[in-house]
Formats: sequence, C-alpha cells, structure tokens
Amino acid sequence: MIELQLTCGDNQEGVRLVFPATPAEIGEAFAWLDEVSRYAGEVQIIGVHSAIPNLGQYIHCADLSHSKDIQSLNTLAERIGAMEKKEQLIFSGALDSESVNGLDDVLRISESLGNYMIIPYVSSDTELGRYVAFAGQIQSDPRFPEAAWPYLDFAKIGAEYYADHGGAYTPNGYVLRKENESVQTQDRKPIFELYLLHGQIRYRLDLPAEGPRLELAKRSLGIEDFAQAAIYRTIYGMEPMAGILPMDRVSVEDANDLAQMIREMSETDLLKYLAVLSAEQPEDFPDALRLAQELDDYERIVEGTYEYGQSVLRRIGADDEIIDTIEEYMDFEKPGEDSMLEDGVRQTEYGMVRRRSQPFSSCEMKEMTMN
Repeated sequence: MIELQLTCGDNQEGVRLVFPATPAEIGEAFAWLDEVSRYAGEVQIIGVHSAIPNLGQYIHCADLSHSKDIQSLNTLAERIGAMEKKEQLIFSGALDSESVNGLDDVLRISESLGNYMIIPYVSSDTELGRYVAFAGQIQSDPRFPEAAWPYLDFAKIGAEYYADHGGAYTPNGYVLRKENESVQTQDRKPIFELYLLHGQIRYRLDLPAEGPRLELAKRSLGIEDFAQAAIYRTIYGMEPMAGILPMDRVSVEDANDLAQMIREMSETDLLKYLAVLSAEQPEDFPDALRLAQELDDYERIVEGTYEYGQSVLRRIGADDEIIDTIEEYMDFEKPGEDSMLEDGVRQTEYGMVRRRSQPFSSCEMKEMTMN
C-alpha cells in the first residue's frame, strides 16, 4: 500500500489517495481537488506514507496526469504489499544505494531484491569494520588475527569495504548487492555522482545522463536551469580521477559532457587522458574538459628511449630494413633521449606523453618536476 497526499492550485490541505487505486477512485480524488481549489494547477504529491520509509523522495515527482505513472504506482503498491518485512528493509536500503531517477528505476529495483542482502545491526563504518574483521577471523583471514583486535582501526576497515562494495547504511542494517552481482554493478557505475542542492531539496545525479534524466533532475529540484542549484559534493566513479581532476567551476553540463566522453573512451585513450591530466595539470574543470576534447593532439609514448630513437628515424623516412641494417652499429638510446627532450615528452605515473601541436617546453617540464 502507498498513501499519497495530493494538492492542486491554491489548496493547502490536499486529498488522500491510496494505491493500488481504481480509475474511479483516482477520478474521485481529482474531482475533489478541483472542487476545493480556486484555480486549476498541476496535481502535486506533498506527502507519501508506506512501509518503505524513504519511498517518498523517489516517487514524489510522479506525474499523475500520465497513465503510465499511474500504472507504475499501482504495480509498485502491489509489490510492496506482497513483501515480507526483510524484503521491505532491503528495498529501502537498495533505493538509497542505487541511482534512482524516476519510477522506472524504483520498479526495476523492486523486482530484483534477490540481488541484494542485508547485514543486520550494521549502520556505520565502525560496525561494518567489526563485522568484516569478525567474518575474516571465522574464515581464517590472516589480516584479522584475534590478538590484533585491540589495535585494529574498525572504522577504516569498514570505510574501505564500503568503498569497494557500495551499498547503503540504514537504521536496520547495511544493504548491498550480493557478490555475484558485482560485475553488473561495475558496468552500471557512473563516471561522476553529483549531489545537488536547491533550497531544502537534495538530489543525486549520476553522470553521464540523457536528456530525460536531466529534465527529471531539474523537475525534482524545482529549477529550470542547473545554474540555480549548488553542487555540494562530487564522487568519482574512477578513483584515479579524484587526485588529478579539478572540480573548480564545475557545472552539470560540463560534467555530463566529460562523463560521456570518458564512457566512450577505449582503455588506451583513458590512460592517455589520465597522462594528459597529470602532465597539463588543468586549473579548473572547463580546462580539463577542453583537454578531453583535444585528446587527439596528444600521443602516449609506450616505448622506451631505445625504441623511441628508432621511431624518430622512421619519422624522417627510414624503413625497417634500414633500421635493421644500422642497428648493429648504432646505439639508439642517446638519439632517443635527445628526441624525447626535443619533443617535450613528459613522464607521468600513467606513462609518457607528448603534445603534438606545441611540445612542452623545458621550462614547463622543470616546473612539473618541481611540483
């Protein structure tokens, strides 16, 4: 059962509508709203009551003028009514742990509760750390011997487990996906999670996102433009990005563009982009986006100085036969080192990289070394 409190126009008291609902019951509720409202307006959900305590924040933007949303609410109410108490607890936690951008996502999660589990009485990093250490001791994990327990940092252990497995803490326990679902979870992992704030409304937006999801986010926040909302937290889906991608002057639009580009990058291009970020050290987010757009202007060097010396000869016209002939009489290391310096090749933790259009200057390279 799902009980909605509806309002319309200037009516502040609203009317109660319980799902599952028949067309007649829905029509009666709408007729009552029309009668008590002095002027017409969009029907809004101002309250939600159900066995799932956090359900309201995920369905309050349902459009009751659309038959599809009405049917979805009926289906959802029937599923909740058929859930056992444990399933209700798991459903509540699963909603908080996943990316939910509308009724379709809520329904998807409601029909896949078998993919989740709950660890009762675990509602913090410290409690999770104790659970992980205790389970490890039972399984003879050498990291958690009983003698070391007084010295273990349970909060850190729990935080690391949470970072690796995701999930959500609830008042009744820790809800997470089962291990056999980890691959699917990884495939769906967003590039960025932006946490938006407008007034008292908070909203999590996973990127990249298509137009309909972006519009839903605006509607949920009650804004017409993302510039009206503040980004108060950003989570990186890829850990290496956290240390080298600046978040100054970030906007939802730029973050979505970059997330889409990263999602479409091959593994080779992604390593090149990380190397470019490390070498260029962009000042702000728009600058980092520009570097992604200009990625073809960079080359990630995968060979050493010896092979680089050979590739320089190929650039000026030498073929493999010539190189094979002179290899016995020539040390390619030195020309390779000199050419790398001349080409402005930079060494980063993600490999060496050079800029094609305008090589990094020796001053830039010294500056980077000092940093």
